[in-house]
Amino acid sequence: MPIDPTDLARSIGALPTLELEHGLARTLQQVVDGAKQLFDADGAGLMLVDQEGALRWASATDQSAQTVEDGQERLAQGPCAVAFSQRAPAAIRDVNTDPDWQEFTKVLLGEGIFAALSVPVELDGGVVGTLDIYAGQPRDWDPSEVAALQAYAGLVASLLGAAVTAQVKGRLADQLQAALAHRWLIEQAKGVLMGRERLDAQAAFERLRGAARSSTRRLADVARDVTGGQPLPTNRRDLAKGRAEQAKNRETAT
Repeated sequence: MPIDPTDLARSIGALPTLELEHGLARTLQQVVDGAKQLFDADGAGLMLVDQEGALRWASATDQSAQTVEDGQERLAQGPCAVAFSQRAPAAIRDVNTDPDWQEFTKVLLGEGIFAALSVPVELDGGVVGTLDIYAGQPRDWDPSEVAALQAYAGLVASLLGAAVTAQVKGRLADQLQAALAHRWLIEQAKGVLMGRERLDAQAAFERLRGAARSSTRRLADVARDVTGGQPLPTNRRDLAKGRAEQAKNRETAT
């Protein structure tokens, strides 16, 4: 469904600026509510990166959207993960025919969601999260819808930047501050693994996270080792899984 530029401007113009006394969470809630209304969607959500470099649920319009966001966080699957790792919009047009994410597909169908669109949220030259909308029926996302959601993501980035500058307190603000502190180190380590093991960004991140979990170390510490030239343990099964996942993701990116 095409988005009229006038409707987009009116929708963004009606959104609030960051109110320090109310914190970041309330403002972001109003943004995802506005996105849901503009796109005539059945749900919307926002995911932000944490200090370990992983996407975490931050805000959602309702319980169904939160469940879908939680599923992507738990399974590291879905358009959010693709948009985040590939720094580009990612969509599901029809969950019955689009690439199968197995367990995540079950989450979508369990919530009555058949289509989704995610775009990256970028701050200071890096991706810090994704903005996502969900539809209860198959949907062939129009280019104007992609552009409109990217405009909304730009607004989210501005709010996040303002929160960092103003040193806003609260769970989301603290999470963002910690994430920014480690982001570049993790991105450098991903780049090293992408070149060394011929992986895409998402598969490289999963390699880092898997190594951190198996060694019960912080992801930032493992990333520091990789950028320092130390190899990660080679797990052929994990590598094969990662390459299969990146082939699937290429089909999903818009």
